[in-house]
Amino acid sequence: MGKSSGVALAIISLLIGAGGLGIGVYCYLTFGERITELEGELEDRSIKGTWYAELLEDWKPTLTNTNETIPDLTISFQVKEGESVYFLFISRAIIYKYSVESYLRFTFSIDGIILHAPYTIAGGRNIDETWLYFPVALQYSTDTLAAGNHTVSVIVLQSYGSNFIRHSTFLVQTYIP
Repeated sequence: MGKSSGVALAIISLLIGAGGLGIGVYCYLTFGERITELEGELEDRSIKGTWYAELLEDWKPTLTNTNETIPDLTISFQVKEGESVYFLFISRAIIYKYSVESYLRFTFSIDGIILHAPYTIAGGRNIDETWLYFPVALQYSTDTLAAGNHTVSVIVLQSYGSNFIRHSTFLVQTYIP
């Protein structure tokens, strides 16, 4: 009984292996052309360029009620014909207690033009705590930039002089939508 059980197990294993091989060949012959088409589409619809900057130490704006470029968060990048651009800024804002209103307002400046939207604000009015920590995320995507070289910066406007940011990162990617 032991010898015939081993032979039966070997035959079953061969049949399962042959069946798997047969299914693989069938799928390749049936769907191979479509798989190649999808691979081509994925290659065409991909990220084409990536640029990154970071400011990991604390930074405090020196001006109030004035737009200020955050140091080390300016990126020069290149757009090719047909590409869109994605921007992502992430930071932490530390807002100091102030009796009226205390905030930091973030936006982007592309080729020296400050965008009015999108923007995000960290802060508030009549803050009870001495310090408040706000996660900050600002993203933007556009397909309107002409092919060529461009520069983008992260801009901040503060309402009160003791606010600051910490651990900031900035990502720019060009892609085919």
